[in-house]
Amino acid sequence: MIYIQSNSERTLGHHFDCSCALYGAIDSGLDYRLTTFEEVESGKFDSLIRGNLFVGSTEFMREVFKRIGLTDVRLPRNSNREHELITLGEAHNRVSKGEKLFIKPVEIKLFTGLILDGMVYSCLKGLSEDTKVIAYEVFKERIISEWRVYVSNGKIIDSRNYSGDFMVSPSYVYVTKDIFHNKESFPCAYTIDIGILANGENVVIEYNDMWAIGNYGVPNDIYLKMLKERYFEIVK
Repeated sequence: MIYIQSNSERTLGHHFDCSCALYGAIDSGLDYRLTTFEEVESGKFDSLIRGNLFVGSTEFMREVFKRIGLTDVRLPRNSNREHELITLGEAHNRVSKGEKLFIKPVEIKLFTGLILDGMVYSCLKGLSEDTKVIAYEVFKERIISEWRVYVSNGKIIDSRNYSGDFMVSPSYVYVTKDIFHNKESFPCAYTIDIGILANGENVVIEYNDMWAIGNYGVPNDIYLKMLKERYFEIVK
């Protein structure tokens, strides 16, 4: 059985990615049930979590994992670049002195990774200055195209442009080498966000764990299959 987080009317998935999983289940002829965060939180499904697939928002999945004692499910690293673990306050202070930083929250999906450059970002409003962030140097060249590469069991399954010039494709030789480098330490299913710089260089922007990542155009049945692979790797 696949338990998919629903909207309030229990007619569709909670959001687009849940609906992709829903249609993936329908296309594959799999049994599913639309459910809510509150039902999971109540504990009624606790005995079913390890034997059945659950799909939902980051908040929903965190609750699912918490029910079986898993509180920090994440990839072994966020990128192949050097980084620092600092507070949001430290990042703001360094930027005020003229530095530019790309930051991403340590807490998965707390906000979307961004270049901190003195601009006011609504996604950061209300966050404590003690919020932990991962900080990277900004790339020296402009990113002209960004692609999300879906990886399953050490192989490229799909790739989708999500920003910039869709005519500029990543080097799949570069991506394959990076996947090989990660092979021993990374899970069975994850994504790599690849940037192509103005000088043609390919770079890893970030890695994302499959349980917490959206569908950028992968066929729904394949998207569901990758969610399933990673989910059971986590819970078992």
